[in-house]
Amino acid sequence: MSNEKATRKSTISRLAEVTKKYLVVLSLFSTLLAIPVGFYFHKAIVSNKPLISNTVLVLAFLTIFPSMIQLKTEGLLKSMKKVKEIILSLLYVFVVSPLLAFLIAPTLGDPHIGVGYVAANVVPASSASIGYVLIAGGSIELATVLAVLTLILGIPLIPILIGMYSSSVSISVPMEPIVNSLVEVLVLPLILGQLTRYILLKTKGAPYVDKTIKPHLSLATMLSMLVLIFVLVLNQAMTIINKPMLALLIIVYQSIVIVALLLVSTLISKALKISYEDHQALAMISVTKNQSVAAAMATAALGPQSALAPALIPIIQPVLAIAYLNAESWIRKFLKS
Repeated sequence: MSNEKATRKSTISRLAEVTKKYLVVLSLFSTLLAIPVGFYFHKAIVSNKPLISNTVLVLAFLTIFPSMIQLKTEGLLKSMKKVKEIILSLLYVFVVSPLLAFLIAPTLGDPHIGVGYVAANVVPASSASIGYVLIAGGSIELATVLAVLTLILGIPLIPILIGMYSSSVSISVPMEPIVNSLVEVLVLPLILGQLTRYILLKTKGAPYVDKTIKPHLSLATMLSMLVLIFVLVLNQAMTIINKPMLALLIIVYQSIVIVALLLVSTLISKALKISYEDHQALAMISVTKNQSVAAAMATAALGPQSALAPALIPIIQPVLAIAYLNAESWIRKFLKS
């Protein structure tokens, strides 16, 4: 029996590693597959908008819940002393990133797509963000503090930021669906995830939570995200086919935003003498966004047609994050010089 468990564990671990390694390719494949399927079943999709919206919410929950089990909130007070880094992260997440999105969104034409683009840039860190920090050799403790703080502060600030932009472009965006979706895909997974973590820590121990089931949780997050991307693009297939330049424009714009934020954060970390480890935590948590939350909010408030940006950004976001991680030696030298 123990051999069977070991084999099953090994299989899950290998599958999680392969999925993580090729996540960008799989995201692109999911996107390319969804376009013809969405085109072929266009009429069925149009007539089932409520079903699509509910499916997006469920998949967003399934994407986020496993990462909330992995989120270590024990002993966070010990890591709250780095006030400078915390303030910088909050400025990047809730001031700089939204400001760039506010400037770019009107150029996308359709104001509903613009609101979706803003939503994609005001949400907190993605479930992969702490993983990026780990790969880069950054401070996991600081990354966890920043992830939790942006998560908690995002609950009141995200609806305010979206409301500010929508009023500036004369679009009526109901706040109740946004708040409800935040509760469903952010607050609820956080509470249930931490409750599950607490129970598992008490019954199984820390090694089980942080090592044994980690591949299972990571795999569940990645597979749910791939299915979510498929559903989002499936619903946007006709828009992408009819307006391919719009889809390309969103990817290009988001690439510019991510690169700009990474460059600015690197220069500021250099000026303020922030260590490489703390800088990587600051950069990855501040720059990478949870598009599952953005998709759920946009869909709940304005319908699935507004979720084009959250559907496309996962194609480019991990590529740029990994490219930045590959510049580790240069960044270390730059911050130390």
